[in-house]
Amino acid sequence: MIPPAFDESELPERLRRLLALEIDRIVADLGLRRDFLLDTWSRHRDRGPFIDTLFSRWRTLSMVDLALVEAEAVEACEAFYRELEDFQLYMRFTQDMPTTLADRYDSALKHISAYGALAVERLGGAPELPVFRFDEDEDDTSLLAIPRLEVIEGPGGGTGSSEE
Repeated sequence: MIPPAFDESELPERLRRLLALEIDRIVADLGLRRDFLLDTWSRHRDRGPFIDTLFSRWRTLSMVDLALVEAEAVEACEAFYRELEDFQLYMRFTQDMPTTLADRYDSALKHISAYGALAVERLGGAPELPVFRFDEDEDDTSLLAIPRLEVIEGPGGGTGSSEE
């Protein structure tokens, strides 16, 4: 399918919107996936989900592309992506235990969120995403939600755990 033609003067606005959308997605995903990612690290020492969550297209942009965006916005994006890359490097090579990792994660998320908010603001704001409303009786729990355990009394009066 051939994309519809557009005026080249739209390119700067499109690029700003795409960058803002990506930054907003990365920050939101880091917040929403925090518990899942830390639990995955704690149980399996698997770095893959962290690296996937931190993926960005920033390094694929050319100087010609970046020249379409105002210097202040590019500078704010560079600061955001620098924080993100530092965290990504840490995640690729850390041997930290889960508690230390959680502390570093929370600290990095605070910095990444702050730089992300500044970059998105300088890019003109993140575009509104479509929201779908589903039936109230449908379970809207995230697929990444960690099941909660509750203590129940066993047949002999002992305790055991059960998933909710």
